[in-house]
Amino acid sequence: MQKVKYEIKHLTMRVVDEQRTRVFYEKVLGLVDVQSDDKEINYAFRKGEKPFLTMLLGGKAQTVAQTGLYHMALLFPNAAELASLLHRLLTLQIPVGGGDHSVSEALYINDFEGNGIELYHDRDAAGWEWQDGLVTMGTDEVDGDKLLAQKQHDWTGFPVGMQIGHLHFMGNNLANADKFFMKFLQMDLVSKMSTSAHFYSNNHYHHHHAVNLWQSENSALRHLDEAGLINWSVLVDQNYFDLLTKRVELLPGVLLIDTQQIKVTDSMGTTLSITHD
Repeated sequence: MQKVKYEIKHLTMRVVDEQRTRVFYEKVLGLVDVQSDDKEINYAFRKGEKPFLTMLLGGKAQTVAQTGLYHMALLFPNAAELASLLHRLLTLQIPVGGGDHSVSEALYINDFEGNGIELYHDRDAAGWEWQDGLVTMGTDEVDGDKLLAQKQHDWTGFPVGMQIGHLHFMGNNLANADKFFMKFLQMDLVSKMSTSAHFYSNNHYHHHHAVNLWQSENSALRHLDEAGLINWSVLVDQNYFDLLTKRVELLPGVLLIDTQQIKVTDSMGTTLSITHD
């Protein structure tokens, strides 16, 4: 497919504990509460920006193994800013994992309710290696000392230019995931790990989405009244939106189609909302 606009703009999640949520996202990471009440908290990266993350309060704990979000991935504009946050996390003794994926350098943390968060910066796309339509993504260790050496200032909150880079899901069937991301969203399959994970993207990106079966193969679909992701929203261009309007009629689980928005249940049982500019 030709180059399209595809931006992951917003996530809505249920959480169990408001205090733990606020401590982690506000005190540890430094997200900004731009609007909240007794039902929800809306977080932005910085003051004056639109919220990208809504936390619905009073969620129930998950009762069974189920599909859902493996991690949300927050894309940093450069390595120096990521290094500042790494230094802060280590100072606060937050457990941090890492992966040098060749195309990117990533850190992995969990919030206090176990939701996964990837923090990463991309390497120059000119250096990404592609073969037969698939991109090479390594799984080497991150050189923490080398990354920290690029820190230019202490962490004072997220920098200008942050975005949701990709979403990685826990699915229960890769064939169903392929149908959703490739047949409906018309994305390319750009990487795969044996028969346990597929990676998808637009515009020759290393991946906008991934679905793995590592903990969730054949498990129940997402219970939307329980803690975890319940909605993700993307912004596309008009031509892409028009294409998806035609494609969505072939899908089960369509919740809404009009000239401004498409709402559909994805292959994990969460809701995808698509709007256009």
